[in-house]
Amino acid sequence: MGALVPPAAALVPTLLSSARTMRRGPIQPKVRASIERVGILQRVEGFLERLFEAPAGRLGASLQPVSLAKRIERAMDTNKSFGDAGAIVPNQYVLHLNPSDFSNFESYRAALEDDLAHGVLTRARRERYTLVARPRVRLNADRTVPRGDIRVAARVVDDAGERRHREPATAVTSDTVVLSTHEDAAPDSARRAYLLVATQGQDAVQFDLGGPMITIGRASDNDVIVDDPMVSRHHCQLKLQHGAYGFVDLGSRNGSMVNGQTVQEVALGPGDVIQVGSTTIEFGIHG
Repeated sequence: MGALVPPAAALVPTLLSSARTMRRGPIQPKVRASIERVGILQRVEGFLERLFEAPAGRLGASLQPVSLAKRIERAMDTNKSFGDAGAIVPNQYVLHLNPSDFSNFESYRAALEDDLAHGVLTRARRERYTLVARPRVRLNADRTVPRGDIRVAARVVDDAGERRHREPATAVTSDTVVLSTHEDAAPDSARRAYLLVATQGQDAVQFDLGGPMITIGRASDNDVIVDDPMVSRHHCQLKLQHGAYGFVDLGSRNGSMVNGQTVQEVALGPGDVIQVGSTTIEFGIHG
C-alpha cells in the first residue's frame, strides 16, 4: 500500500509551528521595511514612466509634439524652487532627441519650438509659477539618446541666456506680467506704462513696460506673446521715442487698428486701444 497522506487539518499545526520558527529570526525595523517599499515603488514608477511615456522608438511609432509638451511640464514641476516671489520654474528647456526623432520635427522645428514655449508661458500663468524671463524651447539632435526617449535640460536664465542667481524673479500670473527691462534707460513715464491685453475668450493680462522697444505677436521671442491665430508671428511693436511710446505695425497679415482706425504707425496716449486680430490691447500709464 502507498504511504498514508494525513488530512489537511493535521498539517495546520505543522505549518503554524514552521511559521513560528521563521518568526524567531531577527526582526527588521519597520522604518527599514517602509524605506524598502518606497524604493520598490519608485523603481516601479520609473519603469512605468519609461514604458508608457517614451515607448515610441521601441514600439515602432514616432514621437508626437504632445509627448514633448508633457516632458516639459514634468521638468517644470521637478525643477521648481521657492522664493519670495513663489514657485520659480525654469524658463529655458533644451530637448535632446535621437537624430531619427529629431528629423521628424525638423521641417517645422521653429514653429514647434514657439508653440512649446508658449505652452510654458500658458502653464506658468495657470499654475501661478514664476518666470524670470521669456520661456525658450530648443530641440537638439543627440546620438546618445535612445530612439523614442526625450531628455530635457531645464534651467533658469535671463534674456541673454545667462544663468540667473541673484536678481529677483518676476512673477507670472493671470493678472500681471512684468517685462524684464533696464530701468535706468527709460524715463519715469515709460516705466509706469502698461498694456492690458485681452484675447477673445481669455482673461485680460496686464503687461508692465519700461523697455525701449516692446514686440507683440504669436512667436515666443516677442515681449508680449498673443495666443490669437489672426495675429502674425511678429505683428507689431511699441517704440520708445522722446519719452513716449509709439505704435508700429510690422507688415502684419491682417493689419492693426488704433481706436478703430487702421494704422501703420501712430503715437500712443493713455487710454488708446489697439486692435490686432481678435485681441484688444489698451495702453495706459500708472498714476
